[in-house]
Amino acid sequence: MDVLVLPEMLDTGYAVPFSELLKNEDKGFCLDGSHVARVGGLCFQLMVSAYRTAQQQNASFEIRNASDAMRESLRIMGGDFLLTAGEKA
Repeated sequence: MDVLVLPEMLDTGYAVPFSELLKNEDKGFCLDGSHVARVGGLCFQLMVSAYRTAQQQNASFEIRNASDAMRESLRIMGGDFLLTAGEKA
């Protein structure tokens, strides 16, 4: 499982490439959010989908090094659970 370093803007323009990257991942998901300044709705939905896919396949899902902006965006959208997903074992 490779670590996918997320860009500064997780917005509509990144949704299609992000979707393709997630589709190609078959061993779980590890996202590095250290550079993220904004999370848009479509990319949020893709992260939730990846999280649920990982659960169904008994694979891992983890967001590492989430920036403060990413944490706040996910909190506002009800996605705090994505930040602690990698801690559950």
